[in-house]
Amino acid sequence: MTGINLVLMTYSWVIMAILLFFLFLIARFYERKAHQRSHYQLFLLPLILFLLGTLRYDFLFAGNFVGDLLGDTLFFAGGVAAAILGYHLLNLMTGGRT
Repeated sequence: MTGINLVLMTYSWVIMAILLFFLFLIARFYERKAHQRSHYQLFLLPLILFLLGTLRYDFLFAGNFVGDLLGDTLFFAGGVAAAILGYHLLNLMTGGRT
């Protein structure tokens, strides 16, 4: 059962990393084409926070996906950062018409 938990958690992190990387590429493309600062480098922050949270759970807690305050805080901070950055990018790309 622990092996299945590790695989599923790692798989979900890989999917999240791919989505955040696409947001990073979209923000970088927008900054280069529209000549407006999109702060695309900050999209790496939630990627790193999710990676640290996943590594903490994968290697220190052997796939037990609950109960670690630091791991949960890393996931929460990564989610909040991704939401704020995504909203900022949406506002920037739509001209504040959201």
